Order: sequence, then structure tokens, then C-alpha cells
Amino acid sequence: METHFQCPHCGFENPGDSLFCTECGKRLSEIRKSVEGTQRKCRNCGNFNELEALFCVACGKEMIRSSKEGLKRRSEGPSYKTMALVIILVFVFGLLIKLGITVFKESKSSKFTSPPTPMAQVDEAQVIAVAKNFKCACGGCGELPLATCECDMPNGAVEEKNFIRKKLREGFTVEQVIEMVDKMYGHRI
Repeated sequence: METHFQCPHCGFENPGDSLFCTECGKRLSEIRKSVEGTQRKCRNCGNFNELEALFCVACGKEMIRSSKEGLKRRSEGPSYKTMALVIILVFVFGLLIKLGITVFKESKSSKFTSPPTPMAQVDEAQVIAVAKNFKCACGGCGELPLATCECDMPNGAVEEKNFIRKKLREGFTVEQVIEMVDKMYGHRI
């Protein structure tokens, strides 16, 4: 079906692609431009239809919206989903920052305000129970029994007894500490 375009000057029906009226000779392209702003051309038959028309009045084919109209709708602003996502991300980011600051403050304040943990008390009887199994390992005091020696030489009685106290504080049993002292210093009786 061929489209016709009516000349506004004389009313003659011209073919849809005419630039000039075949009856009066007046230019049709300027009129067509003004009509094209208010109407849309059917891609199937070329007939001009109202912008809101979903189907062509001449051929009945579905009118396809121009890409410019779709772009206008899309570019009107961000969608609700996008805005909601941004709000949620900002909220989560704020919570993470607040949590990080809180944890940092707590860890910083706990370093300076909490009293030091007292060392577990060691029963000196347990220290002697371990020491009576060894001689002093310093090599300079004549190998006195570790339980009674008080030398402060390297590997001497003071160092060995402090090692025994430390291991007992850590929760090891007397038997386990005896094995550790034997491995570390030797001189078992």
C-alpha cells in the first residue's frame, strides 16, 4: 500500500516520498518536517501516524518506538533498583567503618587500661621436686645438687630453677618438666 501526503496549500494527495506537490508545485519537505515532529512514520508502509499509536492506521503493523524515545525514557534518571542498591551499599559501608573504628578503639584501650595478668603462682615445693633430680649444670660449682645450689653462672642453678618455674606456670606437670630440664641442661642424677 502506497502512502499519500496531502498538500496543505491545494489539498492534493501526493505520493508519500514527494518533495513538491505535483498539482500546485509548492515545497512539501518543510511541511513534512513539522508533521514528522508530531507524527511517526510506519516502517512497513511509510504512512504517518500519531506518536501515541501502537499500530499503523494504514497497514495495521505494530509501530516500533524510535530509539530516541527509548533513550529519553532510560536517561530520565537512575532506576529505583539502582538507587536502592546505592543506598544499601552506603549503609553497609558505613556499618563496616563504624565496626572497624569500634574494634580499633577497644583493642587500643584494652592495651592500656586492663591490668596485666598476674603470673600463676608456682609452688616452690614443685620446683624443688624437679630440681632434686639434677646436679647444677654450670660446670663451675663442683656439680652441687640443683635443689640446694644458688650459683648464677650461665646454665647455673638460678637459670635452671627459673626455667623450671616457667614451665610449671605454663601448666606442665612435674614429670614433664623433669624431661624438659633433662633435654635442655642434662646432668640428671
